[in-house]
Amino acid sequence: MTERVARIYMDEAFGDAFHDADTMVLGCTHYPLLEPVLQRVVPGHVTIVDSAKSTAFAVASQLGLRLPASPVPDGTRRAVPQLKFFVTDSTDKFRRLGERFLGYPIDDATHVDLKE
Repeated sequence: MTERVARIYMDEAFGDAFHDADTMVLGCTHYPLLEPVLQRVVPGHVTIVDSAKSTAFAVASQLGLRLPASPVPDGTRRAVPQLKFFVTDSTDKFRRLGERFLGYPIDDATHVDLKE
């Protein structure tokens, strides 16, 4: 059923004036869950870009330039940058998981409630 609905939408999206489009950007947080289905139904020449992955790689690249493991030109280590995190979920859970990914403690995580 999901694939059938996706095919209807993608046929419409890549029809008419957009049949030559070669890239589709997944701009919503739940779209990556549909990526395997979308890969099957979009035209073969279309590249699917997951904006969440692209953003994560860009952030990791920027953080990697400033993390303590990155030596500066004279061989010394940089200080841990002061980072402030804003999370919409549990700050405790974010700290636990975030420390695993970053490799150092997260001291400043503030919960925010997003309003529409």
